[in-house]
Amino acid sequence: MIEPTETESKETIDEFIDAMIKIAKMAESTPEKFKNFPQKTLVGRLDETAAVKNLNVNYIS
Repeated sequence: MIEPTETESKETIDEFIDAMIKIAKMAESTPEKFKNFPQKTLVGRLDETAAVKNLNVNYIS
């Protein structure tokens, strides 16, 4: 569920809706592409299992 704030313009919300429709159509036509997402990001899909097994928590007091 996504809840935009009151400060978002109608144009921004319309762009977001258009992007969601495009993603939904892509998911229906080529679902195998979604197995490789995210793409073109600095960080790929996080390995949550490894993160839990190799817990490394740093904090500043």
